[in-house]
Amino acid sequence: MWMRSRPANHFFAAAKLLLFPAFCSVSLHRKASLALIRCLKLLIRVPSMARFALIAALALFCVPAIVLADGTCGCLHVKKLYDLNGNGIQDAGEVLISDWRFKVRNVNTNAFFFYNTTQTLLLPYGTYEVCDQAPTTNNWWLTAGTLCKTYVLSSATCVDATTPCVCTGQGHSQLSAAWWNPALTTPADLSALAALPIVDASLAHFTPTDAATSLKNWYKGATTASPPAYYLSVNLALAKLNLLHGFTSASTLVKAPRVATILGAPSNYVTLGDLVALAVARLTASTSDPDLSNIATDLHNVNTNEGFVQASPCPFAFQPANTVGATDLNGQCCQQGCLKVAKTYDLNANGQTDVGEPDINGWKFKVTSFQTGNTAYYQTPSTLYLPFGTYEVCDVLPQQYNWWLTGRPLCQNYTLSTTECVVSTATCLCTGASTAQAGGYWTKQPGLATIDAGDLAALSASNLVKADLSPFTGFTAAQFVTWHNAAASTNAPYWLSDVLALSILNVRHGINPDILIKAPTIAPLFGITEHFFVKLSAIHTRAKQMLLTPTIDQATMLIIAQVLKDTNANQNFAQDGPCVATFPTVVSGNLNGLQPPCGGSNPSLLVASGDNADLAGTNGAFANVNSAYLGGAIGVAVVAVVAAVAAFFIVRKVRAGRTLKTSRSDAAVAMPEMDDVAVAN
Repeated sequence: MWMRSRPANHFFAAAKLLLFPAFCSVSLHRKASLALIRCLKLLIRVPSMARFALIAALALFCVPAIVLADGTCGCLHVKKLYDLNGNGIQDAGEVLISDWRFKVRNVNTNAFFFYNTTQTLLLPYGTYEVCDQAPTTNNWWLTAGTLCKTYVLSSATCVDATTPCVCTGQGHSQLSAAWWNPALTTPADLSALAALPIVDASLAHFTPTDAATSLKNWYKGATTASPPAYYLSVNLALAKLNLLHGFTSASTLVKAPRVATILGAPSNYVTLGDLVALAVARLTASTSDPDLSNIATDLHNVNTNEGFVQASPCPFAFQPANTVGATDLNGQCCQQGCLKVAKTYDLNANGQTDVGEPDINGWKFKVTSFQTGNTAYYQTPSTLYLPFGTYEVCDVLPQQYNWWLTGRPLCQNYTLSTTECVVSTATCLCTGASTAQAGGYWTKQPGLATIDAGDLAALSASNLVKADLSPFTGFTAAQFVTWHNAAASTNAPYWLSDVLALSILNVRHGINPDILIKAPTIAPLFGITEHFFVKLSAIHTRAKQMLLTPTIDQATMLIIAQVLKDTNANQNFAQDGPCVATFPTVVSGNLNGLQPPCGGSNPSLLVASGDNADLAGTNGAFANVNSAYLGGAIGVAVVAVVAAVAAFFIVRKVRAGRTLKTSRSDAAVAMPEMDDVAVAN
């Protein structure tokens, strides 16, 4: 129904302004297009004088609604795999194929576009169909799946869309005529063929006597119309000859769809060895097996030098794509990445976070944007939502000197280019005391009293030497004390024996033999070229081995002895859990804008007065951002109502003062205001 606007309808305009924040706030979780349409509908329906207030509200509500709705984006990794072994998954050494064309279609909207592998697409949540485009050459084949697959994007985690394939071509098989040559087919070959379960046209076992006549005539008599067992026998013999002479390999992958079905293989590809083995097994079992014909067909293709999987991707090309109606789907999402920074205590010093290893919370780290040069400080654990780009994450060094990195270096660069979170986990270990005792304890009371016969036996079996480098065995506790007191570092084998003996006593009386020791001076002896933590038991074993030849490499003995001396002094032991770590006060900068560009929430920056900032709420849920907008809706709605009321009185005043001119000599006949034109109710 059409009607003319009346002044009283400005009250409806005010009411619409009251409802406007709710409409736009609801749009936060909808598509950007829906949010925009709702806001524009309100804009059209509101009279002109109130429209100015509405435009202000549009900027406050609808624009954030559009941006935030666009933030619910997923990630799609589209790849083309050259599946060399045909198993449908990527294995070590298998490469990805670049520039293979594929088509992506939004199932919900039918919008589509063409892209090339390897590519990561940022797409709004929804369902997408990814289709490989067929090349102009006909020697490319999928090894798993179908040409088109459907993927659902419903989280920030990247969805893998990998299509495995291979191409086939010629191998090195010799054709049948080559084997009629007696110079190539030897008597040993004929004996090998006779051992196979091959038959002639009458299905009797065939034993070739020569190549030029017997083998040739037998081969030429077989056709596809022959009994399947005969036709398969001929192809089996040719394949066997190619294998015997090294023209092909049993591990070579060949296209054999019929045999793959028989074997239940996951793809249409089997090894030539499996193909030959199946032919032998089926011919041995029965010459009337219905599968013999299918096996013979696949084997024949191999013998004609076709269907061999190539060692590397073949050339390919595509017909020009039909891009009529195509719309680029990529880049419609907000360009925001996610960086998770954590710190774990690396109990086994392997540089990785393993089950049972605890997190270290509150460790300071610095993030630097390569795009802007700005820096900011945070504490672990933190989840940061940042614009796409490259960032450097650096651990802040504690004021204690007993902490050691075991994994990534102090500073590491990370590139954010998808919605999927990039994880930066630093692993570390601290050192300190254990329960070790030095020589003064073990050679005096009360330590001396704890040495028993088992201890003395263990020491006697440890290759210890005296000052003259002769073996030190079968001693008493008193003799051990005398021997210890005479040891000096000027005699490397003797000194190593002494500190080794004390370390063995420490292990036998409570020290864990597999405890890690920070030992950078000797770690390379154990093949450890980074982090430099060595098990105490490994040091013991190496010392005992060296004492078997005490005159050799005494310089290394001195280095090992110094490490054991430090452990006996209760130093350099890896601790069972995190030690105390305090940090200098830091003042944070502004890291490319503290508010994430597409929703989420970043933890508080560390500043001079807030080094212990509350790290709660770092998950960055969209609900947190939306609630902020909704919470502000009341205040802005009040402003909108005031603007609408003001507009109403302005219109009334203008109307009251308006004088319609009746003489044509007057300058102009008054034109109606815009809000007097017909509008749809």
